[in-house]
Amino acid sequence: MKPSYMLSKEVARKMILVHPPEPRKDLLLASPSHGVYIGKTRFLRTPVFWDPSKLINPHIAVIGITGSGKSYTVKTFLTRASLIWNTNAIILDWVGEYEPWVKQAGGKVINLAKERLNILDLVGVQKRSRIKQIISALDILLDLKSYPNERDEIEDALEAVYYGKNAKKAKNDAGPSKMRPTLADVVKILEEAGRKKSARLLKRFTTEGTDFFAGTSTMDIKKLTSSGLVCIDLHGLPSEEMRSLAGLTILQYIKELMRSEGMQPDNKKVKLFVVLDEAWKIAQDERSDVITIVREGRKYNFSLVIATQNPTDMHKTIFSNIGSVFVLRIILKEFRDYVRNSIGYSDFIDGEISKFGVGDAAVNMIFAERQTRVMTFLMDKIDGEEPLLIYKIRGGEMIIEVEREQFVRMLYEIGLNEGQLNLIKNEFSKGDGLVDGEQLVAILEKFGYARPSIISFLRQLGIDEKNLIRVFSLVRMRKATKGVVNVVLEEDND
Repeated sequence: MKPSYMLSKEVARKMILVHPPEPRKDLLLASPSHGVYIGKTRFLRTPVFWDPSKLINPHIAVIGITGSGKSYTVKTFLTRASLIWNTNAIILDWVGEYEPWVKQAGGKVINLAKERLNILDLVGVQKRSRIKQIISALDILLDLKSYPNERDEIEDALEAVYYGKNAKKAKNDAGPSKMRPTLADVVKILEEAGRKKSARLLKRFTTEGTDFFAGTSTMDIKKLTSSGLVCIDLHGLPSEEMRSLAGLTILQYIKELMRSEGMQPDNKKVKLFVVLDEAWKIAQDERSDVITIVREGRKYNFSLVIATQNPTDMHKTIFSNIGSVFVLRIILKEFRDYVRNSIGYSDFIDGEISKFGVGDAAVNMIFAERQTRVMTFLMDKIDGEEPLLIYKIRGGEMIIEVEREQFVRMLYEIGLNEGQLNLIKNEFSKGDGLVDGEQLVAILEKFGYARPSIISFLRQLGIDEKNLIRVFSLVRMRKATKGVVNVVLEEDND
């Protein structure tokens, strides 16, 4: 390597300390009544406030691996926004992450698996517009454009239930006693007309046990948008397809309510935060109303907050229209490259992101005031409303940090019962929050878990292949009476 190159690299490293890559203080500081406090910058320790009046738009993305602090960041943000502006928030919760917190915060939880959401409700739009919206949602979920004949037949059946001579009343002012058309009516029309294939496409949403969208609505979306903190829990629905249909329908209703409220250009406060967590299927399709809300929400003082482990789940249009991006720990280079190419930052910041602990963040804010360049800067840990409780797992030569609440939820999802969870919690307590990877593996094996399942779990935590081999080598060494046993990782078949 040339000496001149080495010298330049060393000088560049020192320049970070002389001229920290951070925005001007006046852009980050705000009155506590005008901005949401997030934390402090890494180098100058400048308090960072999220002030929508200074930003190009109020939309937010939070990206990071499981346990990196995504939900903690979102919860902290919504808590403070509510205290400052009395803002409403609707969380579309794909994985059941927010229910306990929302209840604790005094909010409302809607378990959609126990409710009904009639996707034929008009919610302030004309019948023709609602038909187009329903077909658009089915295009995304069922790929109806690959079945043009069935697509036309379903559209004709929708027109029949709304406009036909036997159509039931579907007016917005109809009370609960008034019958409104449902998806079951559409299926009935198709079956009576001998359109069996078209009927089968929709019947998955109307048969007993999966008829969440085929009855009279038991929830009022308009009322929920002004009810403070609301979590719509989708994870109890039996399939990703159904969760996505619910999410798309609710977003369509929110979009129409947003438009009906009219533009409020002089009001700098956010009226409603719409939170999507791991909504990959509806966030990656450009036909989704996620895109519409991102493009139009600023005019109506609506803010989209989208959180995901996998940034490639977000369509590039979302990235290009989001004013604030919080990047927590990302291990896979493929994902880091996607984020980096979308918002832009230096090699130094890219390297730091791969080493982040829980709650560390790189932040990209696009300010309304003209800047010479968009600045991505580093923050210390997100300063939350409660202490960020962290578990540490030593895997080979690396130590993985994971948010305690998230770690326990991951264990619960792979099938551990309360007694088993308490045993693992006790091990962390004994080690002051630190447990060796081989010790965790031994416990899971004792609970009856096979190696492929354990490997999949450790990969989710962020332990790489080299250190996985070391962890399992230590497990075998403990079991072996002598010598070292070679380890070959099995493929994860899950």
